Amino acid sequence: MGLFSRVGKREEFPVSSEINALELHGFNGSVQWVPVDEEGARIVVEKEVRGLNAGVLDEVLEDLNVESTSSQGKLVLRAVNPRRSFGLFSVQVCFTVYASPEQIGDFQARTSNGSITVDVPFNGKLHLKTANGRVVLQSGSGEVQITTSNGRVDLGKFIFQGSSSVRTSNGGISGQVEFPEDGSYTFQSTNGSIQLRVPHDTPGSFQVATSNGGVEFRVGNDHMEGSKQVEIQRSSSPSVKISTSNGTIEVLGY
Repeated sequence: MGLFSRVGKREEFPVSSEINALELHGFNGSVQWVPVDEEGARIVVEKEVRGLNAGVLDEVLEDLNVESTSSQGKLVLRAVNPRRSFGLFSVQVCFTVYASPEQIGDFQARTSNGSITVDVPFNGKLHLKTANGRVVLQSGSGEVQITTSNGRVDLGKFIFQGSSSVRTSNGGISGQVEFPEDGSYTFQSTNGSIQLRVPHDTPGSFQVATSNGGVEFRVGNDHMEGSKQVEIQRSSSPSVKISTSNGTIEVLGY
């Protein structure tokens, strides 16, 4: 017999056709958005508790609730952290969203000690926050607010359509991105490199800086390399700020 026990439970929450926005709050677990399948739009919640005493774990699992509320087209799921008990090692809540990006235009997710992954071609608003986990987007367009620590951010292929920010610490930022003709865009990291690919005709005012590393900027006819700080005015807007403390920065055209 092992020294510790594990118990788990699965719950499902339907996503009706009236829902166009999702807001998820979890902890110690991942959040993943995948394409809808034959079972329809829904959110699957996997709850797991680990510890020494199976009886105590059953009680904790029973107290591990996910509150569900909906109003004006938004569905909110919030995991409630149960009371701590002797011999309890960990409590985890993971969300898997099965929904079409054509239905959901506003997606907010917050967790800790877990990754956030969007595996659908999103179009709308993303607000994603985690700690000790990476954030990964497949592709999409819209506005994003992404914050993580101790994890990298992979933007995939993303077309920005409004002011956005991407921030991480102890992790890099990468992606193939496009900017509109206005707005403000911030990419910030500490202890991580930043690598962005943009079209050669990308407009904007670029401020790029690193403390310990180098900057390489090659977009259209603008080529600069080797310095720690670069300011390039390709047009008055949008405003693009890219910075890191310990790492290189590459902004390369294609």
